[in-house]
Amino acid sequence: MIHITLGAMRYVDPEVDQLGRDHVGWDANMDDEALFRANRGCWVLGERADREQYALLSAQGTVRQAIEIDSLLPVSGGRRAMAGRYLSAGHPVYDAYVGKPQPVEPTRNPVTYFDSPHAARECGCGCGVPVTLGWFLTGHEQKALHDRVAKIGTVHQFIEWFDRVHTGAEPVMLSTIVCIAPHANAKKECSAHGAAAGCTPLVADVVLRDAASEHIAWAVCVRWLKENRDAVTWLERNPGVAALFELS
Repeated sequence: MIHITLGAMRYVDPEVDQLGRDHVGWDANMDDEALFRANRGCWVLGERADREQYALLSAQGTVRQAIEIDSLLPVSGGRRAMAGRYLSAGHPVYDAYVGKPQPVEPTRNPVTYFDSPHAARECGCGCGVPVTLGWFLTGHEQKALHDRVAKIGTVHQFIEWFDRVHTGAEPVMLSTIVCIAPHANAKKECSAHGAAAGCTPLVADVVLRDAASEHIAWAVCVRWLKENRDAVTWLERNPGVAALFELS
């Protein structure tokens, strides 16, 4: 958790201040909104700050505010400002610290860090184990990545899928093609385009796999085989199957 020690309130030039403030620091007459706006930046925050989700503001040895951090915004001079919200009574971090002695010893640096059980969150891989620093237990970020790659297919298929989604080049299937064969199942309408499109005749049966099911049966028209990027790629890799269809 981030801990920031505040000095007494002082006035600053809003034309010069990077957040347009006219004062910073703490005063007993400040309400929570004023305290947050005056002191959410601009601080020298190291790499550890990127892994923290809460910050405490203390003054005169007492915690005055707890903040939940959404993101850290860069400002000039290598400093950053917190985007987020101040917490209120009833939140476990607020109840544990606000109005109580600051949890770290005073230092010359106004920004310090400490481990807090109240900063725990579930590991980002989905295993359910709480972590108090960062987003993952050691090694679990690799597990999370590998699990998500596997839902798309091979690493190469994942990269192709990611590049298409990231660039917004085209709508992308969220399923992986397992196989394509000449149409033989009982479906009477194109699974890709629907009954209203009137796509006839149906020429191919497609078996798909996604996160929810290992076997999804489609029947599709020749237009889908020609235009869908995943289908085109699959048929290019399986020329013997592609030869069964008139795709020219």
